[in-house]
Amino acid sequence: EMLSTVKKGVRVLYASTNARRMGISVDITKAAELRNKYTLLEADPSMHLSESSKSSKLIAFVRHAEGIHNAAASEHEREFYSALFNSRVMWDAALTQTGADQCERLHSEIEKSGLNVDIILASPLTRTLQTAILSFNQTHPRTKIIAEEMCRERMEVYASEGRTPIRRLRALFPQVDFSRIKNDGDEWWSTRENDEQVGLRSLVFLDHLMQLPYQRIAVVTHSVFLQCLYREFRSSLPSEFYSQRQGFAAMRVVTASLTQ
Repeated sequence: EMLSTVKKGVRVLYASTNARRMGISVDITKAAELRNKYTLLEADPSMHLSESSKSSKLIAFVRHAEGIHNAAASEHEREFYSALFNSRVMWDAALTQTGADQCERLHSEIEKSGLNVDIILASPLTRTLQTAILSFNQTHPRTKIIAEEMCRERMEVYASEGRTPIRRLRALFPQVDFSRIKNDGDEWWSTRENDEQVGLRSLVFLDHLMQLPYQRIAVVTHSVFLQCLYREFRSSLPSEFYSQRQGFAAMRVVTASLTQ
């Protein structure tokens, strides 16, 4: 049941210039002011944070495992980009069996790395929720998983970026907290973003993470979102973070702290 493909969906207020009135409910109008507020540095998953360093976080950023849209784009490229990319068949694409196997490997990596997180935030798409549960459930069975729209993928023409109604997601993923998502239907679907807007949205999301009462956080999200976030910190992160997309079910760990 966890791997069943969910194909139905409906279509957030993007408070940004050049964005549509109905769309993404993330205010990015002042996000540029956050660019110098924090510093991100590559870190070891087992890194210890002292209780006194309340302003620092250890954040494990995970890209979802392979979805059916990824497999279709790879195995049937011409058909995918000519028709399938905006087909309802691809709506809120779930994981493939290969994706589920990738989650098993990530679980082993998490276990061996000594990563221990206090909270898990996941984009509310089926593939990211599946990745969060399959990858963290064994090592973090009691750790809360919160669905968070701010770390969704860049909104494009791809039906795979559409979200299933929350009432159905609650039934599919009863262990996930959906309380931060106010709209049952997908209000974000009416919006299209460019990379700069995604980068600004990622800064707002990071600012949200820094306000949480947790020091060690896992985030399960998407490749373009992560690449845009890493680019905002290219002065402090290794070039491989932002020069290429993060692999399926791959994890990168950083420390985030207030810039001195």
